Amino acid sequence: MHYSAKRPVVVIALLLVLTAISVYVSIINRSHLDEEKETSTIMLRLPNAENVRDNGHQHHINHRRRRLNNLLPSDPASVYTKNTNANANTQNSSYGNTDNAAAAHASSSYNFAVLIISYHKTGHDLQEDLVKLLIDEFPTPIGPNITAKGVKSLVRRRMHTPVHLCSRLYLQPGTVAVQHAPDLFCNAEKLAKILLEEGDHRKNKDSNNNNVQSSKDLGVKIVHLVRNPFSMAVSNYHYHAKKPIPRPEMWITRQNPCQVTYPNGELFADYVLPSLSKRSYEALNINYDSRLILRSEFEAIANDCESLYQTRKGLETANQFEHLMNLDAPDGLRLATAELTIQGDDNGGDMLRMSNNILKLKQAEKIVQNSWMGGRNKEFQVYTLSLDDFISEPKRSALEFLNFVFDHNEADVSMEQKESAAMKYSQTYLNKKEGSRHITDGKASDKEQLTEYLRHDAVFGPPMKKIEMLVETALAESRNTVML
Repeated sequence: MHYSAKRPVVVIALLLVLTAISVYVSIINRSHLDEEKETSTIMLRLPNAENVRDNGHQHHINHRRRRLNNLLPSDPASVYTKNTNANANTQNSSYGNTDNAAAAHASSSYNFAVLIISYHKTGHDLQEDLVKLLIDEFPTPIGPNITAKGVKSLVRRRMHTPVHLCSRLYLQPGTVAVQHAPDLFCNAEKLAKILLEEGDHRKNKDSNNNNVQSSKDLGVKIVHLVRNPFSMAVSNYHYHAKKPIPRPEMWITRQNPCQVTYPNGELFADYVLPSLSKRSYEALNINYDSRLILRSEFEAIANDCESLYQTRKGLETANQFEHLMNLDAPDGLRLATAELTIQGDDNGGDMLRMSNNILKLKQAEKIVQNSWMGGRNKEFQVYTLSLDDFISEPKRSALEFLNFVFDHNEADVSMEQKESAAMKYSQTYLNKKEGSRHITDGKASDKEQLTEYLRHDAVFGPPMKKIEMLVETALAESRNTVML
């Protein structure tokens, strides 16, 4: 009786303790969210539990929440600090010593923010090499500084905030940064404002609390690394259909290649199809007989994926990697290409994401050229480069890159300097290609056969041919912009 009488008191006490802990956790979470709103986009699309369809997704979400503190970007004041962990990788660059990479921002005469964007199999390693090329061969005060993120993405890839629908990168003038597979699903005008006005140095206020442009902020230069969709798909298949699995690619043993939703259950198609289902694209002067990809074509790819995944005898519980190792080449290629096209859960969808971003970036560029932003001497420049060109002509492609980055610095950077740096890049790339597993081009004898198989496939061929036309149009426009 004595124990029973005290039992309600103990329960009430425990409830009070749990309530206090819950309030404390809520306060901490709110503080992180407030910080993210000002300095980061990394708290991206954390879904509500009620929207998640299974326990596997919920575990994935909880894992993302636990990683929040580690993913939040550094304090802006540390962007130009020497010897940060984030830029330690660049200290051992194959191009030489990069001690100058962390020089003070005030000492740099380079007044653009440079952003290099890539996707899976369009040049992740190339993205890093181009940053190192700039830092090594054109140190401050001539070239841009590297940010505290070094050659790592500014924010979480393939994610976006529910409010803005675009990865918010907070670019800073006088720096070079990289971003792998950003989500750019907001409208073009919003995208232009995000990339031009949200950097820390762009937040100066006048007496009326309006943004005041820094006298050293000339705008942004975006290097967009893309690839022919057929080359992209075949390279993706060859890279993943062999052992051993590289450590960064272990996701291939965990994710469902046919999953067409984000972790919160929202359809990936609902974000990419609005921009890819128009008949004409004024920003690129493109007109199609039919849209880039229809919802019915998206669904046909998803259905084809499901017909291949865990349906064959002996593969009923197999993961994606085990399928690629056991299916014949055409079926394996179709499965891998489906993941690269329509998969919305964490690591897929980059072929359509790349296509969407080509359009959005070019539309934003046109808006700035024809709006009040241009009148304030801000520039929004997009240069589209192909990994295929870097593979076939590394020196020429590197020189095109340098001409774009330094087209305003003729007095500081001579053509001889750029040609010398391009030659060094070419030599380094050719040496790297021989011993790199990541560089797959030219190492598989069935490349041409698999490419032709995709071109004539009833499901993949039609949309991929139209995406190929989009990529080639963007590349041609950029080649005409920067003449060697």
